[in-house]
Amino acid sequence: MASDATFLLGVGAQKAGTSWLHDQLNRRSDADFGFLKEYHIFDALELERFANFRPKRPTPLKWRTWRRARFIARPERYFDYFASRLKPPQIRLTGDITPSYAGLSAESYQRIQKAFAQRGVQTRAVFIMRDPVERFLSQQRMQLRKRGLLTPAHEIEHLNKASLKLLKRESPRNDYPATLDALRDGLAKSEIFIGLYETLFTAVTHRKLCRYLGIPEQVSDGSHRVNASQATTSVPLEVLQRLGRHFSPLVAAVQERCPDLAVEQHWATAMTWREA
Repeated sequence: MASDATFLLGVGAQKAGTSWLHDQLNRRSDADFGFLKEYHIFDALELERFANFRPKRPTPLKWRTWRRARFIARPERYFDYFASRLKPPQIRLTGDITPSYAGLSAESYQRIQKAFAQRGVQTRAVFIMRDPVERFLSQQRMQLRKRGLLTPAHEIEHLNKASLKLLKRESPRNDYPATLDALRDGLAKSEIFIGLYETLFTAVTHRKLCRYLGIPEQVSDGSHRVNASQATTSVPLEVLQRLGRHFSPLVAAVQERCPDLAVEQHWATAMTWREA
């Protein structure tokens, strides 16, 4: 195993380019991310909200489900598995990009880092944030697309209902400030990469990310967005105003914690409607 062997712990955010990032990195000849993008191990073990990712009994015979069940039953198998991905001398990077890991505690991030360190592997956490209004809209359109209902009429009705529901129950996947605090409390500054979806597909960010992961820079394909959900109609102003007011404290908290990211410049939709 190379002395700079790296495990990438992708902690989100959902609908913020994680599928594209996995696609770009896993196609490299010096990377091996195993049999899944999202393994859903630590969220299943530690976050009751994601208990649905725990294996059902009797365990289905699908080999991916069977293997995940073994990881959950004995997490050391998870760490051994990824360490084994890095044994061939040409492989320098492996990882698990599961957006719901954004809800983990600082102690969880510490345990993951220590378990890999014991196996001679360095951990590098990656957290990509997106304009919260745009992320919410994209997430809702994805749900409609999966159901075959991504039409103007369905989209308007769904967005109105979903935005009202959001006010009553927020997901830990959406709490950027809490994730930032947990990462910074649990890991060293050198072990955390924080970026924005809005700049993720640029050559500058890709160069920074490769340098951070300790891998040679390769030309990325920013033209192909994996799992992108395109709008089918204009979002009602009422919905945008509701979302802007709801996410205003989050935007301010991210600005305070990450002034270098200039979210007021890159999060145009949230900034436009936050005072509405």
